[in-house]
Amino acid sequence: MSFRVILIPFIILLAVLPSCLAQTAPQLTLTLIGNGARPYVIPAGQTTELKMEILNVAPSDVYLLEGDAYLDPGLTGSWELVHSEGLGNFHLGYLQSAIWTFDLAMPAKIQAANLTNGTPEVPFLIKITFLTSSNLQREEQGEFALSVPGAAVQQQNSWIWLAVAAVIAVTCVGAVAYRLERRKRRTR
Repeated sequence: MSFRVILIPFIILLAVLPSCLAQTAPQLTLTLIGNGARPYVIPAGQTTELKMEILNVAPSDVYLLEGDAYLDPGLTGSWELVHSEGLGNFHLGYLQSAIWTFDLAMPAKIQAANLTNGTPEVPFLIKITFLTSSNLQREEQGEFALSVPGAAVQQQNSWIWLAVAAVIAVTCVGAVAYRLERRKRRTR
């Protein structure tokens, strides 16, 4: 019995180890650049030029195929493609980077979260499709925040629900206390 207990994890380790070691596929680091540490400011209904640095951090070459930009205009969790552009099989060696510059048209009717009680922020997703040196197609993505003045602000409404729940609880407790008091008076 003890031999089986030792043998089973050893077999599992041998089965998983090659796939773990084989995960040396190229990976890209995506950075939105050109606006310091702050997020880009893109007013609703306007077009702004964005710059994305694409850095190859894996020890093999990659060939950039396509860049896609997505927004979540209704804050529903569903991404909508707002810009797509071929990157022309641009070659990147180890620790080489490229700057992808593109124009982003911000929709006039877009919702944003007001998490900072300042300028509303919209989630922004970039996907880069690339080929590895062994001709495997891969995808790397990064999520960023864009400041969007003029966006319809969706406030955090947790305090409103908490207040409603408190009012309902106080009303229920008051109704129960009233009925108990009424029963006491009837039985006297």
